[in-house]
Amino acid sequence: MLLAEERNAIRLSGRKGVPTLRPGDRLKGYLRLSCETDTLGNGLLSRKAFRSPIHIGKPYRYDNSLLLNVMSPTAGLLAGDSIDIDVEVCSQSSLILSSPAALRIHKMDAGSAALSQQFHVEPGGLLEVNPEWLILQGESDFSQTTQIEVEKDGSLFFIESIAPGRVAYSETFEFHRFQNRSKLKWDNVLVGLERYAIEPQKGTHATWQKAFKAPFYVSIFIVANELAGKADLEKFIHNLNTSSLLAGASRLAAGPSWNVKLLTEDPVEARAAINAIRTFFYKKLGRKAPPLRR
Repeated sequence: MLLAEERNAIRLSGRKGVPTLRPGDRLKGYLRLSCETDTLGNGLLSRKAFRSPIHIGKPYRYDNSLLLNVMSPTAGLLAGDSIDIDVEVCSQSSLILSSPAALRIHKMDAGSAALSQQFHVEPGGLLEVNPEWLILQGESDFSQTTQIEVEKDGSLFFIESIAPGRVAYSETFEFHRFQNRSKLKWDNVLVGLERYAIEPQKGTHATWQKAFKAPFYVSIFIVANELAGKADLEKFIHNLNTSSLLAGASRLAAGPSWNVKLLTEDPVEARAAINAIRTFFYKKLGRKAPPLRR
């Protein structure tokens, strides 16, 4: 992982055929993906395009699923940087997007960074988005917008995991601002909408700290016909609760759609809970959870 100073050095260096960037230039990255199936039912990428600070690794197949590791070869996002993600999972296709490293939002003297992402799942398609932590470092300003559309008979397992800062360095809620808006549609019906802004200097993070001083927050959108009208997911999530982990599940406005929330001071315990929920999800679908190859 490159340090911020090293990334600026890369911006100055330039290579043949690659535009030279100067200090102060900002990265406008993107990721464009479409996943389809071939005549044998195996997943393939029919559309693939990306630009720094996004990079994608070699895709792997597990059964009929396609696993793609998405990473940032730079230090993370600086003021003025932005990423736009557009992902489509076609009918009967299965795509897993995994991030092996955290996304770091760095200190900013002025300005902000932004991530905009759109996902569309067709009937019979399956999308899993499984990133590592979003780390909001001291004096950073970051906005994130997510729009997900799942058509009828489509399936979704979408994770959002947020760290309160560089906790290992005793840095907690020292960022300037974090704005987040997430929208989930199922069968063209709005079933989930979450919108909030956290500005620690104004005390808007207080509700996150009621249970834990340095909480790691996880939100999971789940859509699956196999979970329609069943309370076993709620029971499973309830049984994850411990003295150091708070967990809850809510059925959303329509369709076989759910939202799961986790809160804990221990990122290892959070990851173990995520893995347990993921295994439960795939078991309900009659599949084995594909390895993430991180």
